[in-house]
Amino acid sequence: QLVLQFGFFLFMSLIGHYYGTEAFAAYNVGVNMLNAAMVVGSGFSIAGATLVGQHLGAGDVDGAARSGWRACSMAVGAMSLIGFLIVINASGLARFFLGSDEVAVQRTTEFTYIMGAMLPLLGVDMAIGGSLRGAGDTRFPLMTSFLGLIGVRCALAATFAAFHLPVVWVYSSIIGDYMLKGSMLIWRFKSGHWKHALAKRL
Repeated sequence: QLVLQFGFFLFMSLIGHYYGTEAFAAYNVGVNMLNAAMVVGSGFSIAGATLVGQHLGAGDVDGAARSGWRACSMAVGAMSLIGFLIVINASGLARFFLGSDEVAVQRTTEFTYIMGAMLPLLGVDMAIGGSLRGAGDTRFPLMTSFLGLIGVRCALAATFAAFHLPVVWVYSSIIGDYMLKGSMLIWRFKSGHWKHALAKRL
């Protein structure tokens, strides 16, 4: 949480400093609009952690792996569907929250499109990350969070802002963040290293 909150603070500071209040407000409103999908992802993260831990505790390693992949596929499917429904209504929802401020509405709509494209990747991050933590492999998700959020999202955002590119470029750095995290987490889960992580600690 320390890494996440620091990264979010840095990212939002870049948006506020370089692009003003409309872009800053758009980020916050867009995130709130997509909270329904994120709550679902949190549920699958908890489910994956619980089921993987239970199966490993019972000595059923194959069942633990199946539970992790199932949580991932269901999270991606559910979050993609919710994200699609929000994206196709992005402009109307933005106007509902922001009224007649056309600049803020446009920024929010752009950000919502990007978040909608990112949600399947977030589903992988949440479900597989939760499954790894349930297996006792907690350090690897921490490392992916640091590399993705600080090393990719904030670094790309700072680069785009320094070159005075439109704020949509800064928003799009979120996709790079979750592409890296999702790829690393899938690799880790497929490697099977997590199957013995808790036993090594004990």
